[in-house]
Amino acid sequence: MNKDVIYIEPEDDITDILANIKDAKNKIIALVPPKKAGVLQSAVNFKLIAKTATQYEKTVVLITSDNSLLALADKVKMPTAKTLQSKPKLPNSDSAEEFGDKDEEEPDDAISDDDAEEPEEEKEPIEESHHKKTEKASKKDDAKKAGAAVVAKKAKDVDLELDAEDVESDDDEKSSKKEKSDKKKSVKVPNFKKYRKFIILAVVLLVVFCGFGYWATAIAPRAKISVKVKTTAANFNQTVSFVTDETKSDPENGIFYVEKKETTKKASADFEATGQVDKGTKASGTITVTRPKGDSVSADDLNFSIPANTTVTIDGKQYIVTEGGSANATLADLETCGGTVFAPKVCLKKDISSGKIAVVAKEVGEGYNIAAATSGISLSVSTNKKYTVTSSAMTGGVSKIVKVVSPEDVEKANNELTGETDKEAREELTSQFSSEYILISNSFAVENSGFTTSPSVNQEVGDGVTPKIARETKYVIYAVKKDDINAYIRKVAEEKIKGDKTQMVYSTGIATEEGEEDKAFFESYKNENGNMTAKLKSTTKTGPRITEDMVKEVSLGVKIGKVQSNLRSYNGVTEANVETSYFWVTSVPNDDNKVEIEITVE
Repeated sequence: MNKDVIYIEPEDDITDILANIKDAKNKIIALVPPKKAGVLQSAVNFKLIAKTATQYEKTVVLITSDNSLLALADKVKMPTAKTLQSKPKLPNSDSAEEFGDKDEEEPDDAISDDDAEEPEEEKEPIEESHHKKTEKASKKDDAKKAGAAVVAKKAKDVDLELDAEDVESDDDEKSSKKEKSDKKKSVKVPNFKKYRKFIILAVVLLVVFCGFGYWATAIAPRAKISVKVKTTAANFNQTVSFVTDETKSDPENGIFYVEKKETTKKASADFEATGQVDKGTKASGTITVTRPKGDSVSADDLNFSIPANTTVTIDGKQYIVTEGGSANATLADLETCGGTVFAPKVCLKKDISSGKIAVVAKEVGEGYNIAAATSGISLSVSTNKKYTVTSSAMTGGVSKIVKVVSPEDVEKANNELTGETDKEAREELTSQFSSEYILISNSFAVENSGFTTSPSVNQEVGDGVTPKIARETKYVIYAVKKDDINAYIRKVAEEKIKGDKTQMVYSTGIATEEGEEDKAFFESYKNENGNMTAKLKSTTKTGPRITEDMVKEVSLGVKIGKVQSNLRSYNGVTEANVETSYFWVTSVPNDDNKVEIEITVE
């Protein structure tokens, strides 16, 4: 009867056995275990085998003489046989049905009745050889058999049983020993010198093989265990402060020591002057202020003053008094002009003149050259006194437009220069911090700056002259160590899950591997009289507690398939893979120095 034979290897697990049963082509399957089959020491695994066989309509026969395996097979009602050629025995039954061909001769690798795990030695050919050698003395053997029969009969009379074949065996053994002794006498001693090279080569190969075996089993095996955990992301946003005195820092409470970098940049550039100024002369002349005759005055109000910088408006054009003047009266210039005896009215009895008061046009140009005027002239002096103003002709006003450096020209040139130096300074300062720091970007600032121009502002730019600007600026920037930021974020995040032993913080947003981008950064930086603050923002990730120690506990010394199964059974683990150093490594080394563990988060 056709059957499939499945030999179980020592490194096979239950999943391998079940897969082989599913893939078998015949309905009858012989399951041959090795001497030590750890996978079959479990009653659960026997149930799985029986269940799979039933599911796929197949009969599994266990080939073994191990009493412990026979007992487990009996519990799940699995047929058993001692060898592949033996008839299988059903559980709790003395009857058996044929398993294999009745007349099929037992092969060399058949499993013996006494030990299902080891092939029986080839005894039959040796016995045949022995009988052929002793065939020549057949008559002598017959005589011996007859004698053995007599002896057996006598022994029976005295209640002793003696097997004639035992007697025969003893005689045969003596005959065999004699033949071997004769052979030894005729054996020739081999010439070992002839085979010395082969012996040396064999020894070398043996040493190499043993060395390779030791390396392959004890040194070479290494494993990398990769575990992927599903986490939950959360936004982190806290206001923190900074100090420049390291002794006052307290990272876990959000007070960070900042390191300052500074640099000074000098730059210069040419720029174009677009300003225009009229460098001509201003028109000038004089005015005369007169207090008219008959003007009512009092004894304590005789003076009329025109101070310097008084504005004089003539024909709509403004002129400025360069030196003050006055129109003063005395008591001799007064007379009674009415009133009563007790309250007489006093008036000027003549005109009182201030004399000529010098004025100059407010702006340059020919437009301020005007003729003399006797009316329509007003002063910016506020008074209730009566007066009249006359002016001389205003002359000397000339226009001369020249190019000058305007304030707008300087501002534009300074801004262009600032943009270039700011960029260079930021790059230079940033490069001074290693990857162990996180910059406070908004802290980049100009600590002090100054510039000069040639020609200066509002100065005339001569023909062929190109204006220049020179600028010197000191820049500063601050940064904080990543370790301090990481400690603070982790403390705050762990406080939020405090008490939940099944959760842990996997990421604070601080990069831990090369090429990884930091999620933590500072914004809204302020420096108010040395009191520096900012908002620290990041993205944290929390998830189920899976540590390297937990992974090692279920992995060291365990077969790869079982390691992956164990790890995937943890809640939150979405993926678990084991990579070994060589294809023959089927288990994770028991030395944690040879095991690399990588826990990544989604």
